[in-house]
Amino acid sequence: MSLDAETTMRKAVNLARSTKPAYHELYDFLESVFASQLKVKPRCKVSLKPIKLQTIHAQWHAGRPLIRRWEFPLDIEAAEEVLDGITQAVPADNRELSGACAALSQALTRNPSAKDAIWESFLHHEWNPWEEWVETFGVDLPSLLYVARSCLRPSLEKTAEELLKTVSPDDLWQEGYCPVCGSLPSLITLEGEGFRRGHCSWCGTPWRLARFQCPVCNNRRHESLGYLYSDEEPGYRIDYCNQCRHYFKTIDARERLWPLWILLEEWTTLHLDLVAQRARWKTPPSPAPAVYDIDTSSVPS
Repeated sequence: MSLDAETTMRKAVNLARSTKPAYHELYDFLESVFASQLKVKPRCKVSLKPIKLQTIHAQWHAGRPLIRRWEFPLDIEAAEEVLDGITQAVPADNRELSGACAALSQALTRNPSAKDAIWESFLHHEWNPWEEWVETFGVDLPSLLYVARSCLRPSLEKTAEELLKTVSPDDLWQEGYCPVCGSLPSLITLEGEGFRRGHCSWCGTPWRLARFQCPVCNNRRHESLGYLYSDEEPGYRIDYCNQCRHYFKTIDARERLWPLWILLEEWTTLHLDLVAQRARWKTPPSPAPAVYDIDTSSVPS
């Protein structure tokens, strides 16, 4: 386990406990999930076909990410270890999550020869291929997707890091979606001298965004971009685009005195989603429409 990452994560969770008590019921569970992911990630074995540097440059110059979401290699042993950790951490009264863990575990037990296919089915988003193996009657679908994709997250992050070992997208990538997998950011941070950085909702890759740029429709006209802000919560804002009507939660990392853990922030900013949605801004999908060319209006993250 990476001690630096674990220390940062636990410090972020502890500080959130004191600064955001409204989410107190989440912290023990999330801390266990993050710890399980951090524990397996350094050991993840992802079989990845190398991509030549000139190919990477050519793809990025053309605005194409390096791989598609369903092409990520997976370490299924690592995924099952995280599943065990999540199962043990689920609060006793949370029937949705416990049902999702049980359904996935039972599918893996019943179909030992199809484990790879079962895990790989959760890399897709346009249909529900896992239903071939997972008994979903009475199972909360968002909880099932959350559990399965939390189990896969270490493999996704490890793959992205391997692909970017020798090259940085910062000076080459101009798009609003992830340079590795073509997904939209789950969060945006303001850093340094005011530049923005997106954090991929799928593989966790950070990349630079233009100062004025909508990640969904690439609108760069500043007069049609704006943000919502509250004096009661400095350091947070909701960026929106008047052209496509989508919004993104943004954290001013320059204002923070405590460590930032993006996966935690996704959960402890849910109140910002409510504010944005009540103002009739649209929640962005995870797969970028410009890359995946599908109607993502009803696609869960």
